[in-house]
Amino acid sequence: MNKNKADGIMVRAFIALLILVLLGLVLVFAREKNLYHMVLLVTLDLGLVASLIANFFLYRRIRILKGEEPEPRRSARKRAPAPRQPAKPKSAIVDPKLLPDPGLAFRFDLSRGEGSRRVTIGQREGTIKTYSTEIIDGHLELEIRVKEDPNRDIYSGAEKIVQSYQVDLRRGARVMIHFPGMERFREMDSRERLLVQPEPDQSGDFQFTGIAPRNPIRFQLGDRLRHDGKFAKGFIEFHLFTKDQEIAVGDYTRIDKLFFLRVYKIFPGYDTAHPDEEGLYPMIDPYITRNS
Repeated sequence: MNKNKADGIMVRAFIALLILVLLGLVLVFAREKNLYHMVLLVTLDLGLVASLIANFFLYRRIRILKGEEPEPRRSARKRAPAPRQPAKPKSAIVDPKLLPDPGLAFRFDLSRGEGSRRVTIGQREGTIKTYSTEIIDGHLELEIRVKEDPNRDIYSGAEKIVQSYQVDLRRGARVMIHFPGMERFREMDSRERLLVQPEPDQSGDFQFTGIAPRNPIRFQLGDRLRHDGKFAKGFIEFHLFTKDQEIAVGDYTRIDKLFFLRVYKIFPGYDTAHPDEEGLYPMIDPYITRNS
């Protein structure tokens, strides 16, 4: 027989015996009228009660050692709170001075033999990096291509030839677009195409002979749209426009287009004082006052 089990049986038997003796003494005490005998019985009862309590705790200890009863938890001492460490300032991914500013324009020239040029607006990657929490990598992509005309007659004797272009637009997140002549912005489709050429085309794509700087194609890039079609936390607006460039080629002059993509507006503006955990800049919340 296991020693712990045998000890448990003996303790239980002894406790039962003490209880019986205590009950017997209580009955004797109830009948006794002699004061001396009564004091003796009370002393004996107190000793039996103390022995009973000690054996009870011994019995519990045996059960804990056998795993039949969990060990009581000791109340942990309350420690003095550690001194509060000052929060480490969040480091930005890029210096605020390197963020794109309204008025910054990017120039793309396809006259040097390049048949196409891909322009990407992203967060940390791409041709134009915004480092904004409202923009994702691959947010908007423009692929500008020189459009060849297979029906062009090189012996026509024309002194000027106007180059044609095709611009493919792809978005990876929310983009609102506004073409010249539209009343308001609309949400851009995942893929759209526009043509910049002098002659009309039957493809059904948006077509322009040129895109004036004062009446450009406007893109607003952001994260979440409200019910009224406006961005909930802010946006960055870009303007796409063209300018003519004459190039002498042999006996004729070719009119090419220079494409420009300009940062027009950052609304309501970068919160450069509070970069997030990744070091990116959120937009300023005009309704919240923060302590720097």
